[in-house]
Amino acid sequence: MSLKEFAAPIELHAELNPRLWHEGKLRPEVKRSLIKIAQDFYRYIGIKFTVKDLVVAGSNAAYTYTEHSDLDLHLIADFDTVSCDREAAELFDTKRLLYKEEYSLKIRGIPVELYVEDQRHPAVSASYSLLTDHWIREPVKDIPPHDMSQVEELAQSWRNLIKQAMKTGNLTACRASLGLLRRYRKLGLKNPAGEFSVENLVYKSLRNDSTIKGIVKLINRLHDTELSISQQ
Repeated sequence: MSLKEFAAPIELHAELNPRLWHEGKLRPEVKRSLIKIAQDFYRYIGIKFTVKDLVVAGSNAAYTYTEHSDLDLHLIADFDTVSCDREAAELFDTKRLLYKEEYSLKIRGIPVELYVEDQRHPAVSASYSLLTDHWIREPVKDIPPHDMSQVEELAQSWRNLIKQAMKTGNLTACRASLGLLRRYRKLGLKNPAGEFSVENLVYKSLRNDSTIKGIVKLINRLHDTELSISQQ
């Protein structure tokens, strides 16, 4: 999916997606299915960590959903409880991409996109807790303006940077470039535009054109190689 296809057709609706919501609450059958998916994904990750909440966020928790919008399901985790030999964010990103490749999960025809988020960095966009069945941050109907030409230009710059890091085949360089991109996105999410910030739209563009997927898979392969011993 291209940046234009992903970011340009933002639609403002009078109500939340009726396939998922009723009178401001998640439909019970939707909530039950999402909890089952979260439990399955937790088991798939294969390591123990503390889950503080299960949260629905993104366009399908707002009035700006389109027919292309995913249903974003976030496992809010205590990253300090993660015990592994690599960065927690990197591990969870790898696992969610592998899970997505193996399973194509949908709720009423809407693809479910899974994430594990650090509880220290809560979502700044509209978000709804499955565990309390209440809004953490209620959606609003005001969409801040954004410059799509700037988004496209910056996405290309980041794409070039990431491709250069990947060409080196160096694990440290790849991790550094992905880390910079993630910090760049977080800066955008903290500003008043939030999910509609240029930084976040750039990140989503790179995610949707598989740039991020590519570098995460390479990092995973380089990591495995670094810890392995070749046969003699």
